[in-house]
Amino acid sequence: MKIAVVGAGGVGGYFGGLLAQAGHEVCFVARGEHLAAIQSRGLQVKSVHGDFSIQLAEATDDPADVGEVDYVIVAVKHYSLAAAAPGVAALVGPLTTVVPLLNGIDAHEILGEHIPRAALVGGLCSIVSMMEAPGVIRQESQFRRVVVGEFDRTRSERVDRLVNAWKECGAEAIHAEDILVAMWSKLIFIAAFGGVGSLARANAGEIQASPETRQLIVEAAKEVEAVARAEAVNLPSDALDQAIGFFDKLGPSATSSMQRDVAAELMFELEAFSGTVVRRGRAAGVPTPVHRMIYALLLPALKKAMTAR
Repeated sequence: MKIAVVGAGGVGGYFGGLLAQAGHEVCFVARGEHLAAIQSRGLQVKSVHGDFSIQLAEATDDPADVGEVDYVIVAVKHYSLAAAAPGVAALVGPLTTVVPLLNGIDAHEILGEHIPRAALVGGLCSIVSMMEAPGVIRQESQFRRVVVGEFDRTRSERVDRLVNAWKECGAEAIHAEDILVAMWSKLIFIAAFGGVGSLARANAGEIQASPETRQLIVEAAKEVEAVARAEAVNLPSDALDQAIGFFDKLGPSATSSMQRDVAAELMFELEAFSGTVVRRGRAAGVPTPVHRMIYALLLPALKKAMTAR
């Protein structure tokens, strides 16, 4: 398969790297020092599942250089998606499938303003992975899960093909029966953990050991669940229990990518998490006081990071 990975950080570098290691034709769309390192030394992945490197990794900062591909894996940060979307369009032909692996629930809506909706499928991933240094990805979690599915809830050959490719690489890859349920189920967890962890400046173990702080995770997760149900998302009856159970099983040192970005005074995905919950809750008439608090308290740091960018 010919695959373009737009955003070669922790997510794109890892899941795209797996496909490149397996022999697929993968081009990484990156920028700056990370791009230069990949072009000169290849892509190195340090993983709890085994280190590997792509010595002759193909990489560029201009998607137009790549041309049409079979699959586009979009793995930029949510706040960079609108700017990246026109470049994604340059990779799309009549038979291209575009798979967003972003946090949040609206990446397909943003991309759909630039590419045909028929090219889009839904996707998400669960992984602890980050760029350790230019050209180097560090993947820390035992879980490395990727979920892909059609928005009309049909099974398709194009999704099967990509899911099977990741399975052959050893990842937990799933062809979702209802990708919107999967996306909202992740948001229940990550919006709560990302927001509370960022404010508490605490890792999963510290939050788990503090009943008051853990309860705030539960209350934040309940708000996301309520908004999803108000939007008629067909969540399972135990969606909240699954999200909290996943949190409780996190390793004690785990932190969310948003928390790490907040601590480093970088741009972070507040709008994809609490911002989305607050806005959609308001539209659906669902109170979201915990996420309103998270959003209000973190917004000054986001504005500061935007100014410094």
